[in-house]
Amino acid sequence: MMGLAKYGEERRDYAAAARYMQLDSRQRADPVQLGKELLALHTKFEGNIELLSNEPSSWVEAGLPSDHVRAGVYKVGSTTVDVILVRVDDPQSGKIWLLSKETVAKIPGLYAQMEAEKPALKDRITAWTLGGVQLLGMSFRQWLGWLLSILVSWLVVWLLALLLSMPRRIWCRLRKVPCITIWDTPLGLPLRCIIAILLHTFFVYLLQPPLRYRVFYVRFIAALLVASVAWLVSNITDQGFKHAVKRTQAHRRGGESILIVVQRLTRVAMFIVAFVAALALFGLNVGTALAGFGIGGLAIAFAAQKTLENLLGGVSLLMDKALHIGNFCKIGNQFGTVEDIGLRSIKLRTLDQSLLVVPNGLLSQMQFENFGPRKKCLLNQHFSLRIETEAEQLRLVLDRVQSMLDQQPMIETGTSRIRVANFAGASFDLELWAYVKTNNWAEFTAIRQDVILKIAEIVEAAGTRLAAPTQLTYLSGDAVIDAGKENATVRHVIELRADNSFRFPGESRTGTE
Repeated sequence: MMGLAKYGEERRDYAAAARYMQLDSRQRADPVQLGKELLALHTKFEGNIELLSNEPSSWVEAGLPSDHVRAGVYKVGSTTVDVILVRVDDPQSGKIWLLSKETVAKIPGLYAQMEAEKPALKDRITAWTLGGVQLLGMSFRQWLGWLLSILVSWLVVWLLALLLSMPRRIWCRLRKVPCITIWDTPLGLPLRCIIAILLHTFFVYLLQPPLRYRVFYVRFIAALLVASVAWLVSNITDQGFKHAVKRTQAHRRGGESILIVVQRLTRVAMFIVAFVAALALFGLNVGTALAGFGIGGLAIAFAAQKTLENLLGGVSLLMDKALHIGNFCKIGNQFGTVEDIGLRSIKLRTLDQSLLVVPNGLLSQMQFENFGPRKKCLLNQHFSLRIETEAEQLRLVLDRVQSMLDQQPMIETGTSRIRVANFAGASFDLELWAYVKTNNWAEFTAIRQDVILKIAEIVEAAGTRLAAPTQLTYLSGDAVIDAGKENATVRHVIELRADNSFRFPGESRTGTE
C-alpha cells in the first residue's frame, strides 16, 4: 500500500504503480489509465494502513481466505468497495502482496460514479487543492491549506477557551473577587495544545492529502498528541506534589524533600513512557528498542558508578529525613542553608552567599550538623579571669552572670549555669552553659553577642580582667588589679554574705557558706 502511494501519488509513475496491482491481460493493455483512476480514488479511501502487518503471514480475517487481507474501503456516495490485498507467488519477486484483481476490476466503475456525482464540500475543497506544482506529493494550495489549518486551530482554541471561561469571569467580576480559570493555570497550555492538535487533524482530513503523506503525518500528529498528553499529566502531578509539599510544610511533618525527588523521578518516568510510545507510533519495534535500552543502561551503569552512588546516597539521605530544603546546617567547615536536594547532589548557600555543591554519595559518608530540626541552640562559652582575681571578686562575677542569664527572656530558665571549670595556675577558667530559645542562626548569634558583651561589663565592674590565652610573667610591682575596685568589691561581698543575701551558684547544693 505504501509503495502504491509512493509511485502513484508522489512520483506520478502510473506504470510503476500498476505493478502493485493484480492485473489481467486486458488491464495490462492500459495500466497508466488504471493508475490515474486509482490515484483519484485515494481521496475516497477510508482505513488505517498502520494496522496492516509487514509480516509475510498476516492474521486471518473472517470471511476471507488466508492469503487475503482487507486494507480498507473506497467509499463513493452510497457505494463501498473493499480494498483487498492478495498474496501471490510472483515468478521474479517471490511471494508478494498485490491489490486483488476483484478490487482492481471495480476501479473503473467506481471512478466513473465519482465523476458523475456532484462533489460534496469536502470533495470541492480537495479538487481546489489538487493540481499545480507538486512538492512531496502535495500542491501549493494544499500546503497553504495545511499552514492555515494550524493558525485556524489556534484561533478556534483561543475562542473556545474565552467562551468557556466567560461565565466564571462574569461571576468573579460581580463578586469582585480575583478570577483564575483553568486556562490561566499550568494546565491551560497543554490543554490548548491537545485541542488544537485534534482540530488540526480534522482540518487535514478535510484537505484529503495524499495517502502516503497522510500515513506519515498521522504518525507525527499522534506522537505530538502523546507528548502533549504527557505534558498535561506531568503538570497535573506537579500540582499534586506542590499541594502535598505545602501541606507537609504546614503541618511540619517533614518529608517534603522526598516528595520533590519523587516528583522528579515521576517526570523522568513519564518522559520515558512518552518516548517509547512515540517510537511505537513511528513504527519502530518497541521490544527491540527496550532491549537495546536495557543493554545500554547496563553499560551506562558500569560507566557511571559514581553517579549511581550519588543517586542512591541521595535516596538514602531523604529516606532518613536527615535534610530538608531550608535547613541551616554545617557541612565540613561550611555553614549555610540548603537550597536544593537533587538526585545527584545538594546545593548549600553558604554564609558568604557562594553556592556549595556536595555530591550525595560523599554527603552520606561524612558527618554534618543540621540545625534546622532543633528547637533551641546551645550557648557554651569559656572564658578566663586573671589569677590575681580575689575569691570575692570571683563570687561576684559568678553571681552577676547567673542573674544576667536568668533575666534574659530568650535564655531557657532552669538550665543555664555559670561555673568555675578549672584552676589552671595562670587563670580561673569559667564555663557558661545555656540554651537559647530559637533555631534561627542569625538570631542566636545576636543573643550570644549580647551575652558576651554583658559578661565583659560584669568582669570590668567587678574590678578584674579577662585572662589572656598565653602564659604571662608578672613582676611584683605590676599594678595588674585595680586596687580601689578590688577593696570595694571585697567589702561589698562581705556585707552581702553577712546579710545572707549573696547568691552564689552551687552553695545550696554543696553546703558551703
